[in-house]
Amino acid sequence: MLNDLRFSFRALFRRNVMEAELEQEVRFHFEQAVEKNLRAGMSREEAMRRARLTFGGHEQVKEDCRQARGTGALESFWQDIQYGFRVHRKSPGFFIIAALTLALGIGASTAVFSVVNTILLRSSPYPNAQRVVVPWRVAPIGSAWNTGNFPWGDREFVQLSKTSTAFQNLGTFRKDNFNLTGSANPEYLEGVRASSGLFATLGTAPILGRTFTAEEDRPGQALVVVLSHRLWKSRFGGDPSVVGSTIHLSGLPYTVIGVMPADFTFPNMAGMPASIDLPRETQLWVPLALPAVPPRGPSDLSIIGELKQNVSLARAQQDLHAYDRRWLELNPTLKGWSSDAVPLAKQAVTDTRRPLLLLFGAVCVVLLIACANVAGLTLNRSLGRQKEFTLRGALGARRSRLVSQLMTESLLVALTGGILGILLAEGSLSLVRHLGPESIPHLHEIGLDLSVFAFALGITLLTGVLFGLAPAFGATRINLVEALKEGGQRSGGSVSAPKIRNALLISQVALALVLVVAAGLLARTFYHMINANSGFDATHVVTFEIPLPATKYSDTDRMAQLYQQVQQRLQATPGVQSVGFASVVPMAGPSDSTEIRIPEHPSTDPAQNPVANYLFVSPGYFHSIGAPLQRGRDISDADNLTSAPVTIINSAMAKKYWPGEDPIGKQVGVGSTRYPVRTIVGVVADIKQVSVREVPAPAMFVPYTQNEIRTWPSMPTLQYAVHTKVDPDSIAGNIREAVHSVDPDLPLANFATLTTLVDTSLSADRFATLLLSAFGVLALILSAIGMYGVVSHSVMQRTPEIGIRIALGARRHQILVMMLGQGCRLAGAGIAIGLIAALTTTQLMTRFLYGVQPTDLTTISSVSLLLLAVALLACYIPARKAMKVDPMIALRYE
Repeated sequence: MLNDLRFSFRALFRRNVMEAELEQEVRFHFEQAVEKNLRAGMSREEAMRRARLTFGGHEQVKEDCRQARGTGALESFWQDIQYGFRVHRKSPGFFIIAALTLALGIGASTAVFSVVNTILLRSSPYPNAQRVVVPWRVAPIGSAWNTGNFPWGDREFVQLSKTSTAFQNLGTFRKDNFNLTGSANPEYLEGVRASSGLFATLGTAPILGRTFTAEEDRPGQALVVVLSHRLWKSRFGGDPSVVGSTIHLSGLPYTVIGVMPADFTFPNMAGMPASIDLPRETQLWVPLALPAVPPRGPSDLSIIGELKQNVSLARAQQDLHAYDRRWLELNPTLKGWSSDAVPLAKQAVTDTRRPLLLLFGAVCVVLLIACANVAGLTLNRSLGRQKEFTLRGALGARRSRLVSQLMTESLLVALTGGILGILLAEGSLSLVRHLGPESIPHLHEIGLDLSVFAFALGITLLTGVLFGLAPAFGATRINLVEALKEGGQRSGGSVSAPKIRNALLISQVALALVLVVAAGLLARTFYHMINANSGFDATHVVTFEIPLPATKYSDTDRMAQLYQQVQQRLQATPGVQSVGFASVVPMAGPSDSTEIRIPEHPSTDPAQNPVANYLFVSPGYFHSIGAPLQRGRDISDADNLTSAPVTIINSAMAKKYWPGEDPIGKQVGVGSTRYPVRTIVGVVADIKQVSVREVPAPAMFVPYTQNEIRTWPSMPTLQYAVHTKVDPDSIAGNIREAVHSVDPDLPLANFATLTTLVDTSLSADRFATLLLSAFGVLALILSAIGMYGVVSHSVMQRTPEIGIRIALGARRHQILVMMLGQGCRLAGAGIAIGLIAALTTTQLMTRFLYGVQPTDLTTISSVSLLLLAVALLACYIPARKAMKVDPMIALRYE
């Protein structure tokens, strides 16, 4: 086999040497036959004649030898490649345009596939990820909580741990904030309190030290901490001796026992439900230390579980349903609540799967348009080579041989486009990593790897076949009798060639319309979002969070005193106009929510209890964020523990629970009757908390000094909003000094302007809109090039006809109208088909839209007119050329 392979390569790359050897061998055998005839007594002339009759023609013998050695196909392919290079060298313009067109399509496709591969297809970095699921609590359908996934309570997790039989390991965690003190400036860290089962469930071992044990995950044990790789590097310089040392977190000493690998950042908010508050990037892990019988508390635990061997997801669902029945027996008020399990691989990309698939579908459309465009160019070019194909066919070349030659030429163009496309993809991915929103998980890991290169090679070969096959068959359907007649070479090829060309153009226009309509809908969505009424004014507002350590600020009275002192110092800072604070400022994340009771309208079904967001606020908060009061009064310093409990509600709550009534003076309270109801003293505009897309839910704003539930989770981490008279960046230092003058150990976390928070909330929509708009513009350009090529080639083919028309009296503008009409008919057919496709495909975009319908008439009609205008513009240049045809020259045209 190796000898055969070596022989084949020798025949391919040392063909001249082997041909010389073959010539020498054939001549030797011929001369031997002549010598044999001479010895038989024949004359030399007769001996040579008999030898030729017996031996055959030299060329036929050599051809038989070439076929016998089995390298004919390989040699033909090599000849096709060499000939293809010569053909492309003679027409570099076509080669460059075709290669660049394909490079755009292949490069864009490769870049988007790299993103899809990294986020959706690449295996998880956790060894046990294939068997890990994320259980959630699911609210009753139709309840005030709406449908969705919710975290667990402490008691629920303990009960699940005791009764579940489907899980080999079970871990849980909740977000917690820590102030790292003791050296340099205090630093705010986002981490989690986790059970010891978290690390066992994921199966990831630390690179230094160990993780905490089940014994350490109990109340009263020594405090230990596991560091993230990034924190270890940034704060401790990557020093291995940090393991075993003591650090101070929120005023308490913790012993560092381990450092996790660089790719271990679980958990983080990417892919998790919006109702779960998790770190953007987890920087440390400490034991959760749940007691055996946890007290009642908020439901803020997330759970992950590793299934036992041979336990399926369906079996795990059954196990959770059995748990639901047992839990309902203990808690009848939870009727309708259920549990569900989501595979970890799916959970991590839940929010990004559909947008990425939308972009991948869009870029595939661009690739198809590029293929159709190059196919049209290739077909026009191959029709210009009709005389060449005619002569080759007349000399005995089979149609398959001509098709093979044209396909080889197409593959050369595609491979060049593929190489350029990979370079373009690498540059595009750099922009994606730089400009992409932080909400995209694993964004920094996106790049070119072997799987992406394999994809690029695959679509390169596929595009070479796609744009080369139809033109190859269309241009090689030759009628030799007609083609060899005088003038036959001017026919423009077979009858089917124009049909193929027109079909390619119509498909380009249709695909471009679908893509541009989708881009237009997203553009209008983004326009509506940036102009939506968010309920506040972000201009000149600085926001930050002050996380209070529990060891130093253990009761709400001391917390309230600290917050008031900071507010007073900030208010006295030069350049500050007003100061306020709340549980969470707009665009900084979801707020706490709770069941509420309205004495006027008591609920009869516990599963249908009304729900509202619940925020603590200070006097001046609404003024600081520019949220207008619609009626009633604002919260004041007089609203304290000795005064009557009051609250301000938003407009959505007023409309939902007191429709057509004035809610001022009405009463509302948290669900439990242990706490007093509050009197509504004001109504504020609907403030969007997470995104400008959201429909504001009912919300009540409570004075932070009237905290009836002393353990409310958001109380230790209130967020400030400082309205400045000057540029916010210019007084950032003064703000920090004001806070540290109250307590120098308090870090300022998440320091940002409110404008930045709004901009960040729009980043994912902006990114998708920019990408899809770029694909739409690219589709328009490619379609315009295709339209120009078709009409230009038609002008060339119809030059004699145009000359005759002008000679018979046709006016120049009539020729212009005729050629523009041809382009309009083709564009119109593509637009009609594209409209049908767009009305179907845009229905899939409903969840991505805001303030606009998928069948928005304005967008669809505008895009149709735009595409028609682009088509007319593309046709105008060759049409003007047709107007200037000289009849005398046209009638002599060959």
